[in-house]
Amino acid sequence: MTPRVDPIRVAIAGGHQAVRGAVRLACGASTDLDLVDETGDPSLAGEVCARSDPDVVVIHVDGPNDDLTGLRDLRARGLDTTVVLLADRVEGSTVLAALKLGVRGCLGTADGLRSVGDVIRRVAAGERVVAPDLEQAAVMALGHFARRTREGSEVEASLTPRELEILSMISEGYTMQQAGTRLGISPRTVETHVAKLYRKLGVRTRVQAVSKAAQLGLLDLGQ
Repeated sequence: MTPRVDPIRVAIAGGHQAVRGAVRLACGASTDLDLVDETGDPSLAGEVCARSDPDVVVIHVDGPNDDLTGLRDLRARGLDTTVVLLADRVEGSTVLAALKLGVRGCLGTADGLRSVGDVIRRVAAGERVVAPDLEQAAVMALGHFARRTREGSEVEASLTPRELEILSMISEGYTMQQAGTRLGISPRTVETHVAKLYRKLGVRTRVQAVSKAAQLGLLDLGQ
């Protein structure tokens, strides 16, 4: 492989000054890393990359839900900038979503900051660098998703068209009387359908039914 001549252009979109400072320090300590732009708001990663066209952007997220808004915006803009994600608290589903969005590096903040310069070089060279614990979390999230999808398909196949219709009405807040009027059947008949629906979902209440159906992908609650 021919050695790279030009320095790697780096941008930072980080939530904490200390994190940005560590990335700055890594770039300043080496002639092959050139810090070209910076923002303290990770949701502005797409804007920064559109403005400065870095080779690698380091995105640091520290929210409770590890918000990937900036990463999604970057991809929505059609930018293929290589991304290193540093996250304080990471769930497997977040790692999985980040990898689907093309992240090349995914690390916990504490460990990642100690090696951020090396990680930037590796991802710029085409490697994928994912911390082992985060990779395992993503695998577990993928397995959980697959199980949910399979269970959802099985439950959906067991429900009659009428039960699916009533499930939708339950999620919209219809009472038994209102559902019966809408469907042209008696409230007692609606109750019979609801009882069967609850049994198939393995729940006992309306709230549980809506929650379980949403988890299985049978309902879109618009979240």
